Formats: sequence, C-alpha cells, structure tokens
Amino acid sequence: MRDGHWVKVVPSRALCGFSPSEFAELLIDLADVAEQDKRAREDWEGRKRAPGAGAKPQPLAVRLLVALTHLRQGTSVRATAAIFGVHERSVRRWRDELERLLIAHGVQPPEGGEPIRTLGDLAAYLGARDPQDYVIVDGTDVPRPRPVSWENQRPAWSGKSKRHAVKGTVVSDAAGNPVWFEANPSGEGRTQDLTMLRSGALLGVLALAGVSVLADLGYQGLGSMLTGEVYTPRRRRPGRRLDRDDRIYNHAHAQARIRVEHGIARLKQWGALRHHRRPPAALDSTGKAITVLTSLR
Repeated sequence: MRDGHWVKVVPSRALCGFSPSEFAELLIDLADVAEQDKRAREDWEGRKRAPGAGAKPQPLAVRLLVALTHLRQGTSVRATAAIFGVHERSVRRWRDELERLLIAHGVQPPEGGEPIRTLGDLAAYLGARDPQDYVIVDGTDVPRPRPVSWENQRPAWSGKSKRHAVKGTVVSDAAGNPVWFEANPSGEGRTQDLTMLRSGALLGVLALAGVSVLADLGYQGLGSMLTGEVYTPRRRRPGRRLDRDDRIYNHAHAQARIRVEHGIARLKQWGALRHHRRPPAALDSTGKAITVLTSLR
C-alpha cells in the first residue's frame, strides 16, 4: 500500500512461491475454508463486537499474498510489513489466519483421496496403502535465535547441527512427498530423533497402521515399538568392517531414504523453515502449513 492505495503486485514463485495460475488455484481451494473460518469466528461466544463491526477486512487475495510472501521469504514481520506498506499486526494476523486455513484444508496426497488433516486421517491413509509399501521418517533441525538466558540456551543447542535449533519429524511416502510434519513436543533442540518420535502421538499412529518404515541410524530400536517392519542402516562395529552384503544393503537403503531428504529440501524452500523467528511452540503450525503448501504446488 502506498499513499493509501494498493499497488498492483503480481504473484510469482520468487515472491510468494506460487505462479499466478497456482496462486489463483490456491485462492479457490481456500475460499470455502476461509468462509467456514469466518463463520466460526462470528459465532464465537467471546466476541466483543457484533459481526461486521469495525474496519472492513482486506480481500482474501491480499491477505493470502502477504502471508505467503512472509512464509516464502522467511523475513521478519517488520520487513514484510515494510514490503507491502501495512501494519505489523496485520502481517501477524494474516499469517496466523493462513496457517489456520491450510491446516484445516489438509495435505493433499499425491495419488488423490481424502486430505490428511489430523493424526486419524494419517492413520487411515497409512492403513489403506499397499502392505508392501513403506513410508520414510526423518528428523530435521530448524535454526533459531539464541535464547537470552543460559538456562534456555543449553536445551536449545543441537549437538548434531552445532547451533541453536528447534526440531521436527517429517513423514513422507516412498517418493519423498511429505505427508505429515510434527514439531518436537518439548521444543528443545537437543532431543534425539527417536526420543522426539517417542514423546509424541505419531509413534502410536505408525504402530497402529502397521506400515513399514525406512529410517536412519537415529531411529535404532524403533523396530521394537512398531508392528510393521523397520529398516535402518547396518552399523559397523568398532574395530570391524562391514562385509560386502552389508555395504550393498546400506547402499540400497541410502538410495531409497534419500527421497525424504529431497522432501525436506522442498519444505525448506520456504524461508520460515530455514530460520525460525517465532517461539518454539509455533513451529508445529508453521511446519504443518508449509507441508500443505508443498502438497498443493
């Protein structure tokens, strides 16, 4: 907005992650969800103003463009507000609205079917898959600013990435398409991958679905907690070398598991997952929303 008038900004992949045609499709997909969200807020018992009172909201296309740009660029709220000439509170409000709408929309599986919105939907999706199919599970670190107090710095330090971070667990299909994101419930960066999975509800979903899982060495011992097969690399014992069969197995395992790294790379094309500027508890909603955006592109 410049001098009280909106300046025409064309959506692009460089700006907001979506081309104009993709942006239009996303706008259509979220229109019904936005209307339901508006009605839910109007019917909220704690409302202090009548529906329609106050300033008129900006069109959904404007709110969507600003929020998408904020997530894509990973800039601060102040910088995003300066780009579009709006107030910082508007950027926060539109970002939270977009994340809420995307989570309500759900991840669209690559092969079609019902969207995945909750852990129950994920269990149904995994249970309906071919018994010979598998999913890939991996943890990821997202850098965060250094906490002020020393007591908070130590739990936030990730020994794996050697920086202060927040962590999350990503589940993808065999092709590497992310279908679920779950942030570390404790919000700590020092949590080991298996401990993070064990402390959340995702482990129970994988156990009930009975699906086969591919994972790295950070998930050793996961097989005793699940009903399906768990495939992890074969570890070299101290002072010994892996034999030829183990090396061939690890090579094939790495070729299959690398796809989840490609999926995580697609998630981190969004700047909000390259550097987390918000409180650790907000990573869960941000990660879930960006997983939905990745599935809709």
